[in-house]
Amino acid sequence: MKNLILIIAFLFGRLTSVSAQENNHFELELDPIAYAFGGISGHIAYTFKNQRFQLGYAQVTIPESYRSSEGYTESFKGFPLLKWDIFFGKEDASHGFFAGPTMNYVFTKYESETDEAKAEGFNLGIRGGYKFDLFKKNKMLSGLYLTPWIGVSHNFKADEIELDNQVHSIKSLSIFPTVHLGWSF
Repeated sequence: MKNLILIIAFLFGRLTSVSAQENNHFELELDPIAYAFGGISGHIAYTFKNQRFQLGYAQVTIPESYRSSEGYTESFKGFPLLKWDIFFGKEDASHGFFAGPTMNYVFTKYESETDEAKAEGFNLGIRGGYKFDLFKKNKMLSGLYLTPWIGVSHNFKADEIELDNQVHSIKSLSIFPTVHLGWSF
């Protein structure tokens, strides 16, 4: 984990040292859907040219309809959440369609009324979405944006867990739709 943090710090430092351009900037994002489910999610990003590199943290209890199996609750903490987006047909990353790879390290907890199991590991995937510049003509609210996106990832963790002396299969493919609210500065 220590080496991973050092690699992330190095990459983020390299990205911020890219020659200064008018369109390079930082962004902060929150996932209001995570907060609606009692969790948290926050991300910081650096944009350069038509690309965005994002580092985030999330913690949430997964809604029942998205759980791997019935009969228990499923929650996760993810850090680092790494995303690299490329904006199509653009010279900058201010708005428009984007897609790119994701890599996350996730700690998942499965709980029943009487037992608990844990799994952790890397998730690799791809995501795509659209970044809406909400108030580009309003100087007071300039920089606020909305980003609906969907991601598909493969979970490199346990295929099965044992909970209450029963074996439960864990989904290896995750589909994750959400909306982020952000601010460019």
